[in-house]
Amino acid sequence: MNIIDKAIQLKKELDSFRPISQELEQRMMQKFRLDWNYHSNHIEGNSLNYGETKALLLFGVTAQGKPLKDHLEITGHNEAINWIIDIVKHNEPLTENFIRQLHTLLLKERYQVDAITSDGKPTKKWIEVGKYKSSPNHVRTKIGELFYFATPEETPAKMKDLLEWYSQSIQNDEINPIILATEFHYKFIRIHPFDDGNGRTARILMNFILMSYGFPPVVIKTEDKENYFRVLQLADAGNLEPFIDYIVENLTNSLEFMIKSIKEQSLDDE
Repeated sequence: MNIIDKAIQLKKELDSFRPISQELEQRMMQKFRLDWNYHSNHIEGNSLNYGETKALLLFGVTAQGKPLKDHLEITGHNEAINWIIDIVKHNEPLTENFIRQLHTLLLKERYQVDAITSDGKPTKKWIEVGKYKSSPNHVRTKIGELFYFATPEETPAKMKDLLEWYSQSIQNDEINPIILATEFHYKFIRIHPFDDGNGRTARILMNFILMSYGFPPVVIKTEDKENYFRVLQLADAGNLEPFIDYIVENLTNSLEFMIKSIKEQSLDDE
C-alpha cells in the first residue's frame, strides 16, 4: 500500500466513527488550530513560542517584550482559520475574491518590510493586504542565486488560470483531493501572488481544500521546516512527487491523531 492509499484508508476509518461527539470534535479542532497557528507563523519567523501563542488565543494574554506585529500575525492567522472553517460548513466556492479576503484577514493592515532589489541591493517596501503584488518578489537560494516567482504583470492572469484549473478539477468525480490540495499549494507558491504572507496563505488554502473533502488539516511543524523547504525546492526543479509524499505523510499524522483521540476519548496533551 502506498502512502496515499494509506491516507485514504485512514480517512475511511475516521469516517466510520462519525458522528463524533461535538465536544470531542471541538477539542480536536482547537488542538489543530493552536498547532496550525503556532507552526505556520513560526516557520515564517514569528517570535511567539507555543505557550505564548496558546495564552494569546485562548486567554487574550500578550507576551511581554514580543513585537506587536507578531501578536497581530497570530490573531490574524487565527481569524483566517476560523473564517475558512465556517466557509467549509457553507460549501462556498474558492475564488480570487475569497483568496484576497483571506489574505486581508491574515495580515490585517499594511506594513513595511526589508526587501532586496532585483540586482540584490537592500530596500524597503510596503505590504498591502488583499492586493496582488506591486513589485517582483524572489528568494535567494542557498548557493546565492535569485529564484524568481511570477512578475506583478503576470500575476492576475496566472491567478485566473489557477482558479480555472481548480474549478475544472473539482468537477472530476475521480479527482484525488489530497493531490489536488497539494498541487494547489505548489501552484500558488510558484506564483507568489502577494508581497508577503504567501506561505501562510498557501497552507491555509491547501487545508481549506482538504477540509472541504472531509480531511483534517495538515500542520507543517516548524522543527521540520528544512524538509518542507527542501521538497518545495525539488518541486521548483520539476520533481513534485517528494512534495506530495511529504504532505501526505503529515496528513497521515493528522488522521492518526484524530482516530487515536476518538478511540481513547482524550487528546495526547491531556
